[in-house]
Amino acid sequence: MTNAKEEYRKRLDIYHQQLQQLTRKSNLLSNLRLLVMTIGLAGTIWLYFLKMQGTSTIVFFTTLLVFIVLVVMHERVHRTKDKTESLYRINEQGIKRFDGEWKGFKETGEVFADENHFFSWDLDIFGKASLFQRMNAAETYIGKEKLKASLITPQKSCEAIAQRQEAIKELAGKIDWRQRFQAAGMAERDAVKAPDQLLRWSKERNAFYRKPWVNWTARILPVLTIVAMISAAMFPKMPYFIAVLLLLLQIFALSIRFKEMFKILNVVDTYRRDIKTYETMIGLIEQEPFHSSYINALKKRMQGKQGETIKQQIRKLDKILDWVSFRHAQFYILFNILTLWDYHCTIAVEQWKERYGCYLAEWIACLGEIEALSSLAVIAFEQPQWSTPKIVSEQKICTRQMGHPLIADEQRVCNDICFGEEENVLLITGSNMSGKSTFLRTLGINLVLAYAGAPVCAEAFECPILEIYTSMRVKDNLEQNISSFYAELLRIKTMIEAAAKGEPIFFLLDEIFKGTNSRDRHIGAKTLIRKLSGESALGLVSTHDLELSKLAEEKKTKMQNYHFQEYYKDGQIFFDYHLYPGVSTTLNAIYLMKQAGIEIEELPEQIKI
Repeated sequence: MTNAKEEYRKRLDIYHQQLQQLTRKSNLLSNLRLLVMTIGLAGTIWLYFLKMQGTSTIVFFTTLLVFIVLVVMHERVHRTKDKTESLYRINEQGIKRFDGEWKGFKETGEVFADENHFFSWDLDIFGKASLFQRMNAAETYIGKEKLKASLITPQKSCEAIAQRQEAIKELAGKIDWRQRFQAAGMAERDAVKAPDQLLRWSKERNAFYRKPWVNWTARILPVLTIVAMISAAMFPKMPYFIAVLLLLLQIFALSIRFKEMFKILNVVDTYRRDIKTYETMIGLIEQEPFHSSYINALKKRMQGKQGETIKQQIRKLDKILDWVSFRHAQFYILFNILTLWDYHCTIAVEQWKERYGCYLAEWIACLGEIEALSSLAVIAFEQPQWSTPKIVSEQKICTRQMGHPLIADEQRVCNDICFGEEENVLLITGSNMSGKSTFLRTLGINLVLAYAGAPVCAEAFECPILEIYTSMRVKDNLEQNISSFYAELLRIKTMIEAAAKGEPIFFLLDEIFKGTNSRDRHIGAKTLIRKLSGESALGLVSTHDLELSKLAEEKKTKMQNYHFQEYYKDGQIFFDYHLYPGVSTTLNAIYLMKQAGIEIEELPEQIKI
């Protein structure tokens, strides 16, 4: 952990120094441009008035040439500076994660938050102060989507998880490549857009623009028109009407296909910057050798036309986009009429789509998958003391020194737990604020990490592949006229049905049936625990209802009691957040009411204030 933070600090210092140097160089080039242009123009005008037109012309064109060279140099420095700023920000974020400031990161994954999902809402997977916010290193839209999928769609086989673990471990050791890869995704000021429209465009075909006669007509007709115009201007006897007729013919050709060409070119023009980003990131993937079978399989899926790299194939589209970008220039309408430029661009685009369009979706999907793996590798790099989970075939979960990955190291309390062989349901009792809900989330979020192939916050962690279900933060749904109690019933019904089908499930129930009276809550909870303990399910139930602990005495109910507790010292309440076997024997609600300023007539002797 310390080594990772030191690595971030070392890199931060390096990039800070580089930024200072690049800023000085950028300012120097900017001043030189101004100086060269000022002196050059002044010299040109002065020499012109001295009637030294030849020398004046030489000075003018020399000034223009030097100015262009300085502009190119300044642009390169500017691009290098942007890249260095991105690398600086990446390492700055790394330090912030260690300092507990990651909750201020802009990308929270709030867009993926879903109150109705089986577990993501309850386990803080997305949103403010979430797992996604803590770990995300994906910059493209598809990368974030793939990271989302890896967190909420558990892998179904031990082999798949093992392959992902190998890939994440390798990427963790490639910090320089990971950061350059992420910086490439940050190259554009605007976030890379959802590629849906681009992918639909890549699959559409318009055979008209691939016909040879259309291609040759678009090439030859402008040449004839320009020749006719020049001839009419140079030779007085040459009639103008030929040039006029040819121009009218070109205007007609553009008008009849204008909407069609605009639609084709507008889509790809909208994604021009995104495509440039994809090109750079894909180039980095191609150039880097990997040992991981999972990543190499992704690279193989990305291969398109044999004999050409993916970067070469997508660069061809990028060059076409440079042509398309002329559409934003002044006087483009006249230029388009004269050259049939829209036809040339559309023909080139359709030829590219015919040859490479079918591969674009796979390129972007695999790119996003590697971005997701790189995000998970951030955890592996920063937390080398966390363990790689072992996926087992037995229906049991065993952990040693397991803690919550979103709690700071100095505040985190770790616990051991092992169940499934003799009992498959753990009933967690304890007073308010003692740590019951946090412990449920701790186990749940570590399972999410385990199934994604990432390290978990534990010294050791064994688990089978299970479908996760939770019922912890159920709320009223006014739009559908559903109360929190009924919404909880629907959640629980879903997990019971899954367990009844024989699906291996893992469930977390926090204070079940709290939306009804104590009698109904007790009866419902007993029935549910008995039901789930008899199915192919593992899970934890937290409750204040100490009577439920008696279910452990029933032979048919495979349940075990655990609890959290508090203690009092000098009239103050303290929690150690350690899990103990057995049933809780302490209460603190009255004490907390008193602390909140609510007058209580009598206090238990052990908590007198």
